[in-house]
Amino acid sequence: MGVEWDGSAGACRFCCAAAARAGGGCAATGAADREAFFAHLREATEVSARQGEAGALLRRQALYLASYDQGPGAAAWVAHAVHRRRDVLAGWGWSPYWAEARSTATALARLGDPQPLVDFIDRCVVGDDVAEAANLNYWALWLGVLPVPQPDDGFMRDRDLSGWDPVALLRGLARGLHLAPGYVNLYAHSLWALLVAFPWLVRAAGPVAGPLRERAAELLDGPVLSVGARRELAFVHYVFDHDR
Repeated sequence: MGVEWDGSAGACRFCCAAAARAGGGCAATGAADREAFFAHLREATEVSARQGEAGALLRRQALYLASYDQGPGAAAWVAHAVHRRRDVLAGWGWSPYWAEARSTATALARLGDPQPLVDFIDRCVVGDDVAEAANLNYWALWLGVLPVPQPDDGFMRDRDLSGWDPVALLRGLARGLHLAPGYVNLYAHSLWALLVAFPWLVRAAGPVAGPLRERAAELLDGPVLSVGARRELAFVHYVFDHDR
């Protein structure tokens, strides 16, 4: 089956959600489908970039998903597109460009440069209540835990963290901690923030608790964690180990 894209942000959200549920890859399986899929995403990125603020949502989502392309020349194209908007990483705390900064930092991490993501967490998430909520709400949408389609970024600022199941998000983040080593610092911080927001999750985690505790221990023994992520993942390990 071919990949259809109608040029809308809603279609791109559908593709993003499908990719997330598939474990972070492209929803298209055949070579021709993958080529068409990523060609559409590159086209969406270029077209939406010329639309200014009106195209910001589509551009951000299309560019991030395009970073999954492993075809010839794909990495160079994504790197060029990402670096054109690297200025959004200069902010602090929550801003109208927060989601774009997050996507830019994660795309750079996917390209092998993890430092912008570490800096983003330290400057644009930690210590800002709105940004902390936005990060968890964003994860809920991306991992398919937030079941209702969102037409814009307004849902991110919901500090009540309503509309999604914390246990389901814990499972999704725990799975990502195993499968997405390039984003390990973001996963570590997000798990910590989720447990701080919902302390009862430690007792409600069920079968995810053991593997999560073991994976945290493995990462704490290695060199990949930032200073902040190491402290936060140590907390995650402690609460699950203490609750055994």
